[in-house]
Amino acid sequence: MTTEFNKQLMLDNIAFLLKEFGKKIGELETDAGVSPGYISRISKDGNTKPGIEFIMKVADSLNTSMDTLLNVELAEMTPTERYLVSFLEKLNKDTLDDKLDWNKESADRLNRAETDKNGNSDHPLLSYETFYEEGESDYPDEVSRVVFVSNAFDCKTYINGDCFNLRLKNGSVLYLMSISKSVHRVNDPDAFAKEIWMYTPGTGANFLCSNKDKSPLADLVENLYTTVSERMKHPRLKNELQYVIDAFMKDDISDDEDDDTIPF
Repeated sequence: MTTEFNKQLMLDNIAFLLKEFGKKIGELETDAGVSPGYISRISKDGNTKPGIEFIMKVADSLNTSMDTLLNVELAEMTPTERYLVSFLEKLNKDTLDDKLDWNKESADRLNRAETDKNGNSDHPLLSYETFYEEGESDYPDEVSRVVFVSNAFDCKTYINGDCFNLRLKNGSVLYLMSISKSVHRVNDPDAFAKEIWMYTPGTGANFLCSNKDKSPLADLVENLYTTVSERMKHPRLKNELQYVIDAFMKDDISDDEDDDTIPF
């Protein structure tokens, strides 16, 4: 997120988070390495702009990101939205730190998905649907195909770019989807979206948020998609590969006597 610095928004967020965590302003100033009363002084002086180091230390002390501290109106968000902010920030940070094993799903593969003989798709977000869609005639055409029934465009959804999934606890999978309207005008800015869904065994697929939401979550979703897309362009090592390489780096190339010692 890159927006013009809004000092008042930052101060409002500091006040909100101090209250949220039951922390005193003096403790925060100590954590940030500034003199007592510094925050009060910069709030009264319209010409004083805090330095980047101060903002970084404040964000770290209040367990949030700089982006959120500077750009998100935390007091205006619901508890669920604030919960999702923390979730998206951790996803972004852990992705940057190469802690997460994201998998890529190409648009071509998803758009060509088919069903089995019982009409079921092997993808949790895809289903066989019959609906009406704009065609070459003056009237909508009835079409039947496997689609992603998105939150933004319902059945009339096309996979627009690479999508990503991440396995979480107990077989749950997080999906980061890049989509568009299946039929739209060229250069229509409202025809595209990024959506985040969660599939949980026994519960099914549930929509979490998108970059079309009328909330600060929109920027966080866009930011996460960019981060994951960029990280997927670089080499990644699965745990079993890293285990073998680590052993080699220690001059160990012999087979393990007990297979139970292998961490995969």
